[in-house]
Parts: sequence; structure tokens; C-alpha cells
Amino acid sequence: MNGEIPSNDKIEQVKAFLLKLQDNICQTLELSDGKARFIEDNWEREQGGGGRTRVMTNGAVIEQGGVNFSHVYGEQMPASATAARPELAGRRFQAMGVSL
Repeated sequence: MNGEIPSNDKIEQVKAFLLKLQDNICQTLELSDGKARFIEDNWEREQGGGGRTRVMTNGAVIEQGGVNFSHVYGEQMPASATAARPELAGRRFQAMGVSL
């Protein structure tokens, strides 16, 4: 990466892609299980951002599982993130992803 900050448009494109990915994974798992359905919980992070947690329990095949999306951001990177790269201390950050 060349140090450029991605435009809001690019960030929104990635966010839309990841939310659709979460939808597709959940739909596929529900169809594969045949019984259980995901329960959704939307949440917000006080320091910036939020996410969408989906949990499935007591399925025919899947006993318990989750598919989560998060998009968090802040004015200053946490110390754990800058321990190996001190030059990043005090910089703003954004992170997003889907986890299973």
C-alpha cells in the first residue's frame, strides 16, 4: 500500500461486499443444516463503528455457529497494534471483516 487513505466510496464498496458475503454464508449454512436459523444482533461500538452478529444453535447438522461482520474505526490505534510499529502511534484506523 502506498500510504493513501481509501475514499469513502471504496470503503463502502468493501463494506457492501462483506455484508453480502455474510448473507451468502448464512444462507448456505441454513440450507445445508435444514433446521436451524440464524438470529441476528446488530451492535455499535462506542469508540466508532459496529457490526452484525449472527448465531445459529441446535441445528440438525450444526450444533452452534456464528457468522459475524464488524467495521470498527477510531481516532487512535490501540497500543497493541502499534507495539511492533511505533511510527503508527496516534494515527486513525479502520478495520472490517467477516469471521466464522
